[in-house]
Formats: sequence, structure tokens, C-alpha cells
Amino acid sequence: MKPIKVIIDCDPGHDDAIALLMAHRLPEIELVAVTTVCGNAPLERTTINARRIMELLGATDVPIAAGCATPLARSLVLGTADGPSGLDGSPYLPDPSVDVVEMHGVDFLAQKLREADEPIVLVPTGPLTNIGMLVLKYPELLSKIEKVVLMGGAFYRRSEIITPTEFNIFCDPEAAEIVLASGLDITMVGLDVTMHVLVEEEEFAAIEKIDTPLSRVVFDWLKFYEKLHRGQMGIGGALHDPLALAVVINPGLIETREAHVSIDRTGTHTFGATVADYFRLNGLEPNVKVASRVDSAGFFEMLYRSLED
Repeated sequence: MKPIKVIIDCDPGHDDAIALLMAHRLPEIELVAVTTVCGNAPLERTTINARRIMELLGATDVPIAAGCATPLARSLVLGTADGPSGLDGSPYLPDPSVDVVEMHGVDFLAQKLREADEPIVLVPTGPLTNIGMLVLKYPELLSKIEKVVLMGGAFYRRSEIITPTEFNIFCDPEAAEIVLASGLDITMVGLDVTMHVLVEEEEFAAIEKIDTPLSRVVFDWLKFYEKLHRGQMGIGGALHDPLALAVVINPGLIETREAHVSIDRTGTHTFGATVADYFRLNGLEPNVKVASRVDSAGFFEMLYRSLED
């Protein structure tokens, strides 16, 4: 089967790092490019993180471009789930040997789409600032995007560990609104499913058993990531971004429902919340496929496969 051409737009991030690893290692994906955005850390930091991750993977042939340093219409609020650097607990990552592309990430996205001989799948795993800017600046290129499979949103409050808002949408709700109104084919892989792909004792044991250089790196990443999650929420690390990437390879990993999704940009306690109308009560057509259930065992099988030699 011909590999699926993918561009990942990210803010690494431990889980972004694992999504990049899976995209590079799994033969079902052709990783065309990586763009970075502010979010888990400032843009300078997320960009150096992406470069170091790709150096570790031996993927220096994949171009990286730095995108937006601030959200479209408000000040940047940094994420806290990955430590101040965005990738704390990774002191052994190599210094990058290849510089970033000398072009703004949004313009670079446009160039890669324009040059492509077939539509490309976009996988945004951070705030949607770069993708929102792409929609505004290059609307003529939207037909070159096969679909968008993004990590973002929260729709059902199933337990106390799922908040009313999700960080990627909260960080830049204006960009999210622009993307949702673009007419693109969008699948939202949100907290409702990503909070069911948790790395607990069983998953740590499986990763440790693989015992390859990459599995040992990922084991260390996840041990640090788990400390942050365990301290904040009392659970193991949730692999948010890798699940979005995995869904590109196997859409059957999730069940989805069509809905019209809008963003609350005025709420005192629900600012940045994703509001889904599944029954067309507002008279608007669905603009998103919302992930509602996940095959977590199938996801972890794919992750383990990416770590084998």
C-alpha cells in the first residue's frame, strides 16, 4: 500500500515527540515535513525540541519550519504538562545538525501543499495557530489538503479527570474557529478518547520488554511524563498526539459522530470549550467528525510496532 503523505504541525511535547517517532518509523506514513508552533513551550523551545527529536530518529531529511510564536488574537498561555522546556526529562537528546527551513512555517506549509502531486493529510498536535493562518492566507490551497486529523477538544465530561476545555483549543480559540469554518474534512481526536490511552504498569512493562534503543528512550520520556500526570491528575500519561497520528493509519481505531462544533470564547469557566451540536438543533450542517470511542489495545499495538528494530 502506498504510504500516506502527512505533515505534522506540533509543539513538542513528550506526546508530540512520540507522534513524530511513529510517523517516521511506521511504513504506512510518509512524513513530508514538520512545522512548529507555540503551545507547550515558546516557539523557540518547541522548534529546538522538534529538531532534536528528528536528529535522534535519524530523520534529518525531513524539513522543519518554525511557525507562529503567538496565538492569533491573544497572549500566549503556556502548557504545563511537559515541563518548562516542553520536553523535560530528556537531557540526552542530541544537538541538531540541520537548521530549520528559512521560511515561516505557514508559508512553508503552503509551499509543500502547492508542490504536492496529491493531497496531503495535516496532523496538528498543538494549538491551531499555523493552520488557521494557512486557511486565512492561502484559501486557494485548501483543496490540496486531503483531511485534517487533529488532537483537540473535549466533549463529554465522563470523569473528574476530563476538564471542560482542552489546551490546544484553549490556547488559540480564534484559530480553532477559523479551521472549523474552513470546510475541510476534519476529525477531532479529543480528550474523550485520548484519556483512554494511558500508559500504566502494563504498558510500561510491554515497552521495557521491547528493549531497543528507541524503546528505552520512549520509556524514559514516559516515566517523566507520568510523574507530571500522576501529580496533577492521579493517572498515567495520556498519549494524546500519538493517537491522532495513529488514526491517520487506521481510522477504525476510533468511533466518530458528526457534529457542528463551535468554540466558547466568552465563558468565565468554559472559555475555549468545544461545543458540539449532534442533532442540528442550531440549523447548521456538521463540520467535524468527533471521536467518541477508542480501541486502546489496537493503538498500543501500533505504538509497540514503531519501537521495534
